[in-house]
Amino acid sequence: MNSHRHLRPLWAEIDFGALAHNLAVVQRLAGRRRLIASVKANAYGHGAVPVARELVRLGVETLWTGSIDEALAIRSAGIGARLLLFGGYLPGDIPALLRHGLTPTIYDCAGAEAVSIAANGPAPVYVKVDSGLGRLGVPLPEAEELIHAIAALPRIAIEGIYTHLPFGSAEGRDWASSRYEAFAALLARLAGRGIDPLVTQVWASSGLLAGLPDVCNAVCVGHLLYGLSPVAPEVALGSELRPVMTAIRTRLIHVAHHAAGPGPAIGSPYGMRNTRTVGVVPLGLGDGMRKAAADHGMSLLVRGQRAPVIGVSLEHTTLDLTAIDSPQVGDEVIVVGASNGLSNSFKDLAGWCGCGDLEAVMTFSGRLKSV
Repeated sequence: MNSHRHLRPLWAEIDFGALAHNLAVVQRLAGRRRLIASVKANAYGHGAVPVARELVRLGVETLWTGSIDEALAIRSAGIGARLLLFGGYLPGDIPALLRHGLTPTIYDCAGAEAVSIAANGPAPVYVKVDSGLGRLGVPLPEAEELIHAIAALPRIAIEGIYTHLPFGSAEGRDWASSRYEAFAALLARLAGRGIDPLVTQVWASSGLLAGLPDVCNAVCVGHLLYGLSPVAPEVALGSELRPVMTAIRTRLIHVAHHAAGPGPAIGSPYGMRNTRTVGVVPLGLGDGMRKAAADHGMSLLVRGQRAPVIGVSLEHTTLDLTAIDSPQVGDEVIVVGASNGLSNSFKDLAGWCGCGDLEAVMTFSGRLKSV
């Protein structure tokens, strides 16, 4: 990957050793079930192409994403893994998907017919069932007849049938378990009608981490690969995950000292009062940085000490350096990471900004150089 010394002094650090560690944890939890790795949403903000390349190097054979652009970028990088697509396109896009060797998800007659018309031979598809989440997929009460109709179309082969039942709490786990039973019953009915696909999948990171029963032969995992847990600690079986994005760092591009007396003009809109030394880093809203929620004091690490954030603009973050000993232009500033026994995590960032851990990671997606 490119050195952070090029261009702007702003970069994220990615630990592929942690990715390998987490993959081993996931494989242990999956047991005999085949693993499909989710690299959707730019590999959860970590970089779709480099993460896909590393996962394939580690032995992963099948990747899943919802973005045609990401899938084509992975293909263009010479990565030969099997690429499945979640929904995210119109029936008119399906001929292009097939030409590029991508496997589409189908959840209505229009999509199925588009595959049947465009395919030169039996084209594999995956059918997504909405088992109660209420998002994407054919509603479960309609799924059996739609799948039966798709199976009868020429030049189409149902390779997989899947659903998605995410949860984060004990209450959500109980809901997901009940909907899982309904999906398992659908698979049994389909098998009775001679439809027995190669791949069936219901559980993702949450179900895998909670150790829920499974009649399916595959799992599709995203969160856990990147060291993110989607469930509360009391729901998880317990596994030692490591964050793959380990740090976000930048450097001071400006340090200014102000004389005693009324605060400078920045004090009014940014809440700066008795600050006498300020510093600026090239990290702003355009890079994914967020302003802290009301009454949530955010601080970055400079020279092993905390420097309160007093302002975030489009391209810059301004820090109170009054308590920092002799700050200099070029000093490293840690947004996420550790220094001198202090640390900022994505969980800390999420708490300051009033969002979830994954949202805190995703806010920087595609905006920072990676090393």
